[in-house]
This record gives sequence, structure tokens and C-alpha cells, in this order.
Amino acid sequence: MRRPITAAEMDALSARNLPDRQFRRAVYALEHGATALKLLDLRNRRDVAAKLYRDALDAAVMRSGDGSLRPYQLRTLTQAFASWQAAVVALADHQSSRPTLPAAAE
Repeated sequence: MRRPITAAEMDALSARNLPDRQFRRAVYALEHGATALKLLDLRNRRDVAAKLYRDALDAAVMRSGDGSLRPYQLRTLTQAFASWQAAVVALADHQSSRPTLPAAAE
């Protein structure tokens, strides 16, 4: 659940002179909580890994059609799949360890 940030919290963040990305992450963490920030990071990791896997798979499929698939491309595909799989497992572990509230309580 999102909560408003107080002026004192915003002033404290501004005084830290954080780069833009870190500032936005700090604001997000204050608004939504640290666990929401971790969940966002895990989802981003999963999405980036899925994109890399998709790209590697597309390249392998195209190369296999004309017989020019190289061993390093298979290694890249395997590594991308393992990275995606690890990201999905980390996200699932995080989501299963979070306490759930009944729908009426939200």
C-alpha cells in the first residue's frame, strides 16, 4: 500500500545528493516499503533475463535453420536459460515467503 512521503523525508533524501536512479528507488522504498522494492527488483531481474533468453533462443532458431549454429551460441542460450530460471525461482521464493492477507483485508 502506498503511503505519502513527508516533507522531512523528502528533504533528507534531497540532502543526500543521490543520483536520479537511487533517488527514485529511495522514494519508492519509502512509499511502498523495502519488501516492495525487493519484489520490484526481482521482477525486473526476471524480465531482463527472459528478454535475454528470448533473444538467444531466436538467434539459435535462426542459425539452426541454415546450419550455422555455433557452440558458443548454444552456451549463450544455456546460460540465458539458467539465468532466467534462477530469476524465476528467486521471485517465487520471495513471493511464497511474504505473508498474504485475505482479499477483504487489503
